[in-house]
Amino acid sequence: MPSRRLRFGIVLLVCLSLGLHRGVIQGIAWTQMLVHYASETTLLGAVEMTFDGEHPCPLCKAVQKDREAEGKQPQQSPQAASKLHAVLVNITTLTAPSADDFTFVMPRQSAVRRCQAPETPPPRCGQA
Repeated sequence: MPSRRLRFGIVLLVCLSLGLHRGVIQGIAWTQMLVHYASETTLLGAVEMTFDGEHPCPLCKAVQKDREAEGKQPQQSPQAASKLHAVLVNITTLTAPSADDFTFVMPRQSAVRRCQAPETPPPRCGQA
């Protein structure tokens, strides 16, 4: 049975060979861009600017350069951006239900009393 360090090393090497480190770095870059753009515009505008490809940050450029150096192109299609926009538009048009749709139950005015008093002294397990 391999040791923990050996297994961790094998998993790490497999992840690096698959290029998963780029995905992690790209995710960090998108998060930073989203936070930065959200401070300047609306959330919908920030998401559009983050994922449209026209406003790359230095970290995105570095990931793109690394992908091109290895010969892999990103797998983003124009349809993916339109689907993202359609989902975001649907999310922003949600409305809250009216107050008439909710029913509230008023709490009882008095507490419910117990019929039986607790045993005294409390039962002890395992002692004779």
